[in-house]
Amino acid sequence: MLKLFVTDLDGTLLGNENHILPEDIDAIAGLVDDGVEFAVASGRMDRDILEVFKQVNQTGHRVSQNGSFVYHGKDGLVHTETFPDELSKRLHQAIAKYPTVYSVSTADEVYVAEKTPEIEAFEHLLYFPVKEEKRLEAYYGETVFPAKFTIHGETEDILQVKQEITEEFGPVMESYLSDAHCVDFVPKGISKALGLQRLIDKLGVSADEIAVIGDSFNDVPMLEMTPYSYAMSTAHPDVQKTASRVVDHVHQAIRDLKERKVY
Repeated sequence: MLKLFVTDLDGTLLGNENHILPEDIDAIAGLVDDGVEFAVASGRMDRDILEVFKQVNQTGHRVSQNGSFVYHGKDGLVHTETFPDELSKRLHQAIAKYPTVYSVSTADEVYVAEKTPEIEAFEHLLYFPVKEEKRLEAYYGETVFPAKFTIHGETEDILQVKQEITEEFGPVMESYLSDAHCVDFVPKGISKALGLQRLIDKLGVSADEIAVIGDSFNDVPMLEMTPYSYAMSTAHPDVQKTASRVVDHVHQAIRDLKERKVY
């Protein structure tokens, strides 16, 4: 029987302006009332996930920044991983050479070198403001410990940068197209699936006792974990084919699980 339901945020549970459908909120509440635990797995920071929990009036487990941080709902931090100091500096320098806008995420903050119009548009999607710091790499290993580097821009442009950065740093990092306008670089081996595996190990739950839903390429590893996987109908066809079913909304996935008598 189903023990845990896991949702992505952007493009899945969250719509424009971070809006959540009332039908999704009600469906999640019904799921929890029926004894299924709730979790979010996102490329976003943990503090953003906590804001989402407020919106849906729930508590739960969190896998943030594509698996770099894993939090058990009651016991707190289960796992954390950031880039080594020297690698952070090298990767920062490599990314900064491109005209592409970029940001750097730690456990608690998002940093940018300059608040450009592109960054202000990105910031509008967040629950908290980003911090501007022109000499950020000088603080790596002292007060700043990067967990994720993100480049922002048009899909074709950022995929080209992704390819070139991966050619140089592929053995020591992972890269994901987390959104049509964002590519994330995280430490080697980090993925939502790995973070989720650490969570279910903590919970004593197996992969066939969880259901997951997502919409982007960084969701693929967790979609491949379980037979109860759902991709959004807005997802790229290559993402959709990794899921067992395709839906328009989170509440439809929850209804399908109930109709299948999984919980």
